[in-house]
Amino acid sequence: YEFPDGFPADAKDLVKKLLVLNHTQRIGASDEGETYESIRRHPFFEGIDWENIWDQTPPTISPNLEEYSVPEHLEPGLGKDQIMRLWEFDLSTSRG
Repeated sequence: YEFPDGFPADAKDLVKKLLVLNHTQRIGASDEGETYESIRRHPFFEGIDWENIWDQTPPTISPNLEEYSVPEHLEPGLGKDQIMRLWEFDLSTSRG
């Protein structure tokens, strides 16, 4: 995979650590519990208040594409329907 010019270094590092082919070596794979502390502590998430994340306003969408503009009908964050769809996925295990 390749990253476009201007892709933030912290984001690049996180993506690389999430896309490791060996699922046992991915960031978060060896964390105990359900909070994935190694992911939460990654510099990409610096400044995130994890205890109150549900009460925070999501950041605006800002793609790294000059010709792209966000459609007006999109709202930031996840609504109830999107969250319910995510809960339907089996995200509790990594499969290699």
